[in-house]
Amino acid sequence: MPLSEKLCQILQTGARKESDAHDFYLRAADGTDHPLGKRMFERLADEEAKHEQLLQSWADHGACPADAGFPETDPDILKRAQARIDRVVKPGAADVEAIQIGQEMERKAIAFYQEGADAAEDGESRKLLLRLKAEEDKHLALLADLYEYMRNPNLWSIADEHHHFDA
Repeated sequence: MPLSEKLCQILQTGARKESDAHDFYLRAADGTDHPLGKRMFERLADEEAKHEQLLQSWADHGACPADAGFPETDPDILKRAQARIDRVVKPGAADVEAIQIGQEMERKAIAFYQEGADAAEDGESRKLLLRLKAEEDKHLALLADLYEYMRNPNLWSIADEHHHFDA
């Protein structure tokens, strides 16, 4: 049985968002001079690519109808986002700014997957979207930890009950 058009739109939009996040994190990795930041951004890029593949596979194997009305992406939104990435994430750019952009992206992804899960028409779709939300929650925690480390490496190691990116 084909998936609903609404779920197919969520899957398609999610895959596109994951692809954009992957590209952002790769650019951030290329633009940072800090080895720890580089490894973290590369890790996040890999995970976002896996999310994109998962969503696309779910759409393909769940038999999204070929004529499902996927929402069109506004090319100006992508151009503006790319301009912001180019301005902030380049060699010598402040790593903290790239981390802040990443945190903003992760917050939006968390909200997107929660809304999708709330609208899911079946349990399996809901589980998939909540799983992706949980992974984005982890990404946000990792970025928050990296942000604190970059801001003050001397105090970072004494934080109690804090998720650390090296764990």
